[in-house]
Amino acid sequence: MKKWRLQEVLFLALIAFLFGAIFMGAGVLYALLTAVLTPLGYGPFANEILFGLWTMAAPVAGMLVRRPGSAVLGEVLAALAEMLYGSYFGPGVLVSGLLQGAGTELGFLAGRYRRYDSWHLLIGAFGTTALSFFYEFFKFGYGALGVGMVVSLLIVRLLSVIFFGVILVQAIMKLYDKVQQLAVTRG
Repeated sequence: MKKWRLQEVLFLALIAFLFGAIFMGAGVLYALLTAVLTPLGYGPFANEILFGLWTMAAPVAGMLVRRPGSAVLGEVLAALAEMLYGSYFGPGVLVSGLLQGAGTELGFLAGRYRRYDSWHLLIGAFGTTALSFFYEFFKFGYGALGVGMVVSLLIVRLLSVIFFGVILVQAIMKLYDKVQQLAVTRG
C-alpha cells in the first residue's frame, strides 16, 4: 500500500473543517426541530431526520480521497472540528464520528477499495445506519420505547442517511467532476 501524500491529508483536513461547520449548523437545526417535535411526542425524530447530514463527511472524504480509511478519518476529523467549534454535543461526537465513518468504510471495503459508486455508497449507508443506531439505541435509551417507535426511528435514520450520504453526495461528486473538467479544458 502506498503512503498517504501530504496533499491527501490536507484535503481531508479541509473537508473536516468545512463539515465541522456544517455539523455545527445542524446542531442549531436539531435544537429547533426538537423544540417543535417534542410537544407532539416525536422529539426523538429530530435526531433521526437530520442524522444523515452528520454522516456526510465520511462518504465525501471516501469518494474524494480514495484510500482505505479515508472515510473514517474524514468523519472523525469533521467530528473533532465540530467539537472544537464548540458543539454542545461535546466529545461524544468523536465516538459517533468513528462509528459513522466505519459504517461508510464498510461500503468501500465491500468494493475492495476499487469501486466508488452509488452501490457502494448505499452499502455504506446501511453500515452507518446499523452501527450508529446500535450505539445510540443504548445511548438514548431507545429500549424503553415501543417496538413500533424504535422501528420508525430506524427507518427515518436510514432514509436520512440515504438522502444525505448517497443522493446528496452523488450530486456533490457530479459538481466536483464538472469543476474538474472545466479546470482541465481551461488549463
